Amino acid sequence: MARSPDWEKLAMAQGDPKPAWPLPTVTPKFATWSVGGGRPFGCAAGKCERWHAGIDLTGAPDGALVIAPEDALVVGIDRGWSEGSKAAFLRTKSGLFLVLGGFKAGSHKEYGIVHGQEVRKGDKLGRVLGSYGMIHLETYEAASRTANSVWWESEPPPDGLLNPTNYVERMVGDKVSLLQTRQRHEALKVLGYYNGDVAAAWSSASTEALRAAQTALGIGVDGKWGPETEDAIQRALAQEHGCTTDECSPTSSGLSVGPTTGPLATISRLNWWLVGGVTAAGVALGMMLVVRARD
Repeated sequence: MARSPDWEKLAMAQGDPKPAWPLPTVTPKFATWSVGGGRPFGCAAGKCERWHAGIDLTGAPDGALVIAPEDALVVGIDRGWSEGSKAAFLRTKSGLFLVLGGFKAGSHKEYGIVHGQEVRKGDKLGRVLGSYGMIHLETYEAASRTANSVWWESEPPPDGLLNPTNYVERMVGDKVSLLQTRQRHEALKVLGYYNGDVAAAWSSASTEALRAAQTALGIGVDGKWGPETEDAIQRALAQEHGCTTDECSPTSSGLSVGPTTGPLATISRLNWWLVGGVTAAGVALGMMLVVRARD
């Protein structure tokens, strides 16, 4: 599938360290590679009209319950969306603007949800429209935003757009993946295998560092960042920080969440660990959850 070369420029959404999965009655299914991807019917012919700006939480039957991922102010409800579905816009207390698209029209009324209302994590917001079959989630810096933005093929990402991938992984208690080049550089640097600029593009020096890490960790040495490599590096990072499964916390260790003002800032808030004593361990389980994203 085609993907925008700018997808790695998006900072990872932070928000609540343990947000709620918005579809409590639906088995979690989502694609970690969907952000910045092309619309399937457009990219099939090599003509993407716009890039995918969020993640689809798929497999939702008609009437599936939708809940608030975290404490927030409702700044839009029953807004026009796609295929006859509606959207809710939430401004969270943690500083995110959330777009949840795929509601059945008027379903918010069942729970008395109105514009300007404050909701708590887990509060019922409405129900999924069966023909849409999912909730599409986008994350932005809150600021004064009141709606989502389109990421057109020929344009850079919309101002304030954030990558929700690690945010969604935290929802389901999955282990947060190292997806971006910067995150991987930082991991290799923390472990002592990479000495270059963490903000640089992946290069031969990066591959050499990765091969050195693979050799030291006793796994297959192919210079590729696959599931085995991800798991081994995550375990090494845990050991580096003296962190065990029952001891890790968001502040004990972690990685960059995207572009920052400087590399030290990203290391100082190493964020790839989950709260509640769950550590990051790689993409193996995440890959089991992957389904083809669509919007």
